[in-house]
Amino acid sequence: MRPVLTVALACLAAATVAPAHDAPSLHRQVRKIMGTFCEIQVYHDDAPLAERAIASALDEMQRVDRLLSNYDPASELSALNREAPRGPVRVSDELFQFVKRCREYFTATGGAFDPTVGPLVRAWGFFTPRPAKPPDDQIAAARAVSGFAKVRLDETAGTVSYTVAGLELDPGGIGKGYAVDMAVKVLQRAGIASALVSAGGSTLYAIGHPPGRPAWTLGIGDPTNRERPVRVVHLRDASVSTSGVSEKFVVVDGHRYSHIFDPRSGNPVEGMCQVSVVAAGATESDALTKAAFILPREAVQRLFEPDKRIHVLRMEGACGPEHIVWTTPWSAGVFTEKPETP
Repeated sequence: MRPVLTVALACLAAATVAPAHDAPSLHRQVRKIMGTFCEIQVYHDDAPLAERAIASALDEMQRVDRLLSNYDPASELSALNREAPRGPVRVSDELFQFVKRCREYFTATGGAFDPTVGPLVRAWGFFTPRPAKPPDDQIAAARAVSGFAKVRLDETAGTVSYTVAGLELDPGGIGKGYAVDMAVKVLQRAGIASALVSAGGSTLYAIGHPPGRPAWTLGIGDPTNRERPVRVVHLRDASVSTSGVSEKFVVVDGHRYSHIFDPRSGNPVEGMCQVSVVAAGATESDALTKAAFILPREAVQRLFEPDKRIHVLRMEGACGPEHIVWTTPWSAGVFTEKPETP
């Protein structure tokens, strides 16, 4: 799936910066991690320090991938998926806290975020090059082994177990955000005060701001018009994540089904093209894009209105010229139509 906040847009952030002649120079590295291209940009006046910090941060993203990959049978998460249906599995503190955080988002969103939908996604063939609608009995079987309520955590013992065989945790809806957050910590420990970390272009975190600018300026891609972004977001010590279905779907008898499922019904989400979420951290923005994509507009507003620190941009309707752009009412200053920083 082509990312909707592409690496090219990350480069746009650098392109919009006009640093002074004595400003720190820009350093950039790209590495393929988690099946996508991860990019880190850093402004610093010490080139060797900046390059080492970037390399260490990318190493950290690779470490997270080795921990959470559900494609690598040697990862700790893959081992958990194999063993947890048979009984409690003692896992590392990091993996336990990750699963616990997944539960927190599952609870907070009323089940709209659920990393156990893997069996449904697999049944529809979205892990393969040729997805297709499965028979009703296969959909029912996949639903029977999905649902985060079937995951058990024992805080005292540090164990995780599944109540049904076939259930699996899929980090695809949150793992890139977690990897970005961990990379950010590495950069901050190295003394980096200006950086942009991107995981495949779909989740980005901005540390500080570029020289001569108050924030990093990013365009949110418009799948209906590749020539211009649908909106511009200005990030400073915050993250933005985007999920969309414009290029990953299956058409059956003229009906278009997306690869994003409502875990509560087990059905692909309809009537939504793309969602972006701005939050304080990348794990949070990544996870909450799924809830903001799945829930109706009114539920999204109720969920995030109490403290107004989460900002949502939705392209509602089919991915075509008739789509409607909606933002949470308190987010007018976050998503703008002009590249200039407010």
